[in-house]
Amino acid sequence: MLPKPHPLALSVALACGLPMLAQADAVFTLDDVLVEAELYKSYAEYAPTSGTKTDLPWQQVPQSVSVVSSAEMQDKGAIRLVDALEGVAGVNNTLGEGSRDQFVIRGFDALNDTYRDGLRDDGGFQTFRSLANIERVEVVKGPAGALYGRGSAGGIINLISKRADGRKVLDVNLGAGSEGRFGSRLDAGGNLTDSLNGRINLELRQGDSYVNEVDYSDYFIAPTVRWEPGERQTLDLDLELLHQEVTPYRGVPSVNGKPVDVPVETYYGARNDFQEADSQRLALTHKVALADSWEWVNRAAYNRITLQQKGTRNANVNGNRLEQTVNNFGFDPQTSATLQSELTWNTEHNQLLMGVDYNEFERDFTLATIKKDQVPTQDLLNPEGRNTDNPGFAPFRQNSTDSLGLYAQNVVTLGPWSVLGGVRYDRMELEQQFKGTTSSNEDEKLSPRLGLVYTLSDELSFYGSWGRSWQLPYGGIYVNPRLAEFYRTDLLELGMKSYLFEDRLMLHGALFRIDQQQPETNDNGEITARNEFRHEGLELEARGQITDAWNIAAGYSYLEAKDRETGYRPNDVSDHLFSLWTSYQTDFGLKLGGGVKYVGNRFAGNNEAVTLGDYTKVDLMAAYSWQQHHTLQLNLDNVLNEKYILGTTSGGSGAHQLGYGAPTQWMLSYRYQL
Repeated sequence: MLPKPHPLALSVALACGLPMLAQADAVFTLDDVLVEAELYKSYAEYAPTSGTKTDLPWQQVPQSVSVVSSAEMQDKGAIRLVDALEGVAGVNNTLGEGSRDQFVIRGFDALNDTYRDGLRDDGGFQTFRSLANIERVEVVKGPAGALYGRGSAGGIINLISKRADGRKVLDVNLGAGSEGRFGSRLDAGGNLTDSLNGRINLELRQGDSYVNEVDYSDYFIAPTVRWEPGERQTLDLDLELLHQEVTPYRGVPSVNGKPVDVPVETYYGARNDFQEADSQRLALTHKVALADSWEWVNRAAYNRITLQQKGTRNANVNGNRLEQTVNNFGFDPQTSATLQSELTWNTEHNQLLMGVDYNEFERDFTLATIKKDQVPTQDLLNPEGRNTDNPGFAPFRQNSTDSLGLYAQNVVTLGPWSVLGGVRYDRMELEQQFKGTTSSNEDEKLSPRLGLVYTLSDELSFYGSWGRSWQLPYGGIYVNPRLAEFYRTDLLELGMKSYLFEDRLMLHGALFRIDQQQPETNDNGEITARNEFRHEGLELEARGQITDAWNIAAGYSYLEAKDRETGYRPNDVSDHLFSLWTSYQTDFGLKLGGGVKYVGNRFAGNNEAVTLGDYTKVDLMAAYSWQQHHTLQLNLDNVLNEKYILGTTSGGSGAHQLGYGAPTQWMLSYRYQL
């Protein structure tokens, strides 16, 4: 096996290996951005817009913002969101209960911080989201409350949907791989009439897993239409339907501060464990250019999901026996509705954004459990395949969260200086019905944001920013009387951004500090304690093209994260993260690529109860294209067969729910693209 590279050495090699800054002719005015976007190819095909919700050039945004393009996702053979986000500095995955997307951004849990086209994606909270209709993924790092409201301590993930933009599209992808995995996708669209365009994305996925008894099956349907009644207006209507069945995987327990050393295929759950979800999303976006420099955008979205999960969980180790519980929960249903209206004014020296949004979230939560003294124990090293009793899905709790936000942001450019100022007002109301008792929590908060950018040249800029966000405990999904105060998060960040090779390669470096305060309260809502956390570190990122044929996506982050009172590192947060992915397209149709990901030391559970260690994973790909339309691609993941812990569940439960990552896997796919 190859020796593990130290992440600091890798980051230094990356930085030292980059050529000197090249000269470019780009002029960063609004009109030039639209033309400049045509110059982006492959991994830097798009400049991200989620940082300011405007067309402000990436180089003038005073915050870390990364973009993962569809070309990069295709090369990686990305099936799930976790595959797409490998390579984004400061972002790492967790176990997510083995049944959902869940990420850590700059050391903070981002479970409730995924957005779709700028709107909260509450409907995907407990599932693996499909990438079939995703054009690109944008990650805004650091508190983003001044724009997006309630949440985001470490950052947000914004999924940008494919649109029926009038292009004729036909893209068919068929894949098969190890563990009986099979997947197929269809992306088709074009003009329906002179003013009406249509597009549809379909996906079917199913397969077993490297873990015994674990399998999955789902389908996804996403039609979209665009009506253009005139030159200045567009109306997009999106529908998404997802059915997903997956076996929850809660990983392995720990003994003496280390994960139990069993084969990665070992399954401690029950054969009759399951999760089944059905979700629907309907969204409407209306854009109108009121004048040459004014644009008005209105959005509305409705999500509905019904879900049931039966899960057998590891609870405690007693000698050579593992104690377990059975936990059933469900949404019957969960719904959310969002309305948003934004007005932007763009001139050569001024970019103004004004917006208002309203979000209504409701959940009927079902829950039933079987305690550990009622569940037969398992052999710690040789668990047997078995069923456990099913306690059903009893009505448990009803929750609702309503939030209203008003926000404004302005960017003024004077010579080489750009000044950003923004503020958001949020009013949030939570209500809970539980065992005949009504609990509530409400507050009003202001989230300010300031940023300063100095553009040294067309290729290089420096920035500083400060921002404050307010986060709802538990993401606002339920009320805990002892957490009646919102969490406060403050960001300080200094950074630089640069373009190389005629704007084809984007470079970014940042130093940051995030302080979060989590107050505890008594039953009367009075503050009894303030838990304080500080996350500070360094991020380096390079994404784009070195030559017309050579693409690269690389990121490194160093993070010092701790509870300021105890000094302990949070659950499942590593000190170093490094990822490098690159691909090279030859003149005779062959593309070769590969990547390495290094995750530094982590701990699981409270107070650093379990040491997880570090790991290095290496992936490879090869693709051959012919006749301009056909591509055959092979992806090999974890080719060195590294045995490692992928991630844990959150909080104290993570000490006995440690998920092993996949061993060597392969996926062969055929793609036809018109």
